[in-house]
Amino acid sequence: MKTLKYFFVALLIIVAASCEDDTTNGPVGTLSLKLTDAPMHYDQFTSASVTIDKVEIGNSQNANSFMTLTTTPMSYNLLELVNGMTSTIANAEIPTGDYDLMRLYISSTEMKMLNSDSFTYNMNQDGYSGSGMMQNGMMLNNQNRSIDIQLNHPLTISDGSRSEFLLDIDVDQSFMLEGVNYDNNMMMNMSGFTFTPTMRFVDMATSGTISGTVQDTHGNLPNATVSLMQNDKLYTSTHSNANGNYALIGIPEGAYTIKTELDGYIMNPIGNEQNMEEMNMMSGATLSVDFNMMAN
Repeated sequence: MKTLKYFFVALLIIVAASCEDDTTNGPVGTLSLKLTDAPMHYDQFTSASVTIDKVEIGNSQNANSFMTLTTTPMSYNLLELVNGMTSTIANAEIPTGDYDLMRLYISSTEMKMLNSDSFTYNMNQDGYSGSGMMQNGMMLNNQNRSIDIQLNHPLTISDGSRSEFLLDIDVDQSFMLEGVNYDNNMMMNMSGFTFTPTMRFVDMATSGTISGTVQDTHGNLPNATVSLMQNDKLYTSTHSNANGNYALIGIPEGAYTIKTELDGYIMNPIGNEQNMEEMNMMSGATLSVDFNMMAN
């Protein structure tokens, strides 16, 4: 009789586990979140890092709908994520349905200089600085100590679907330097910084890429600032690498203008005719834009 009792208890546990599997293992799709950087114009830093503790996604109308994409704290050196380089923050399967809000939890940021000076700003202790200039409806949620990212269009996850989003943090605008000392217009040292999150968040399915080379008559030019403008306002930027190449990824559909700047140079009137005009980005398009510079 006791054996029969244990048999029925074991059977109930198996049935309960089966029901739970039916609930949690329903139809799912895959969501990937990648990180990149609009770089800073100072070259005295070896790293500008953010530590992301957690990422959640849910529906703003249902506080109980939020689920976790990752809970593994990871530190990312944003200065390594330029010109199309990305790092994967999360790659998770989530249940089918509609989602319109993502929550990003950044606990701390750090900057290291070439002279080995290091500075840290801890959001868990000091909170976020200011309101930032985040795009696409992002808000600082001081109650949850998170950055709430309102999606432009609700994300519909269907069975077997794959979605990819890009988070682009503007280092130059997010890491606000304090107590900076200069020598011949070169930054020598500083006393610290505050973190004012300035970023954009885009759906890679409806965006494209702009890439090219900055050069003069002698060859390719590194460290040129390439700026993408929309409605006469800066949308994002990057710097040409050691080979003079640059890339701007995650550019949504729309009309833009583009320009490049480099100390001691101006854009050559010859060879830049195409760059002076407005360009239209289409979903999934790749535009090639080269710049011809001349000594000023």
